Amino acid sequence: MKQSIKTIALSATILAAIGCGSAPEEKTTEKETVVAEKPAEPTGDATKGQALYATCATCHGQKAEGIQAMGAPALANQETYYLKQQLQNFRTNKRGTHEKDAFGAQMQPFAKMLDSDGINDVAAYIKTMPAATIASTITDGKVENGKNYYNMICGACHGAGALGIEALFSPKLVGVQDWYLERQINNFREGIRGTVEGDTHGAQMQQIATSIPDDQTVKDVIAYINSLQAE
Repeated sequence: MKQSIKTIALSATILAAIGCGSAPEEKTTEKETVVAEKPAEPTGDATKGQALYATCATCHGQKAEGIQAMGAPALANQETYYLKQQLQNFRTNKRGTHEKDAFGAQMQPFAKMLDSDGINDVAAYIKTMPAATIASTITDGKVENGKNYYNMICGACHGAGALGIEALFSPKLVGVQDWYLERQINNFREGIRGTVEGDTHGAQMQQIATSIPDDQTVKDVIAYINSLQAE
């Protein structure tokens, strides 16, 4: 009897030691919420960008005001995020490869002279330039028709007032020469731009542009954008 009691006691001791027959000990751990911060965009060095821009000035002008005879738009009025995106597109063959895009083809070799840091530097320098004065050249557009169509189709991406939306990588349209806007919209309509694999944002614009019914509607939309610039 004494031996049995000893055996039972010994068994209980062993079970307690290895934790059998009892609930595991719960450890309270404090959960930490980790919020991932978006890395800051490189700002670029405007001083370095000034030296690099010397090559760009031949077509885009000394103050990035654009030169119509060269088919080169004003850059001073455009947002930095969009300038960087398009330089990268030219550099990586996402833009300027179509056989009918003569101006884009001219832009490609210059963009390929820049690495990612160079693109940031050039964009930083352009940002220091004063806004360019833009003259209207399209006079046969109907502003009210253009306003209706813009608000129905374009405004969701390019924003009220055609100021662009960075989150969508959609460019600012106010302050861009109307002859350049007309060319680019038609390039999208005709599949000259926005059809290269990898050009996600261009593809979105290309789909929208193909829904524009005719050349007059293009002029109407641009006339409305011109009217915003005048405000």
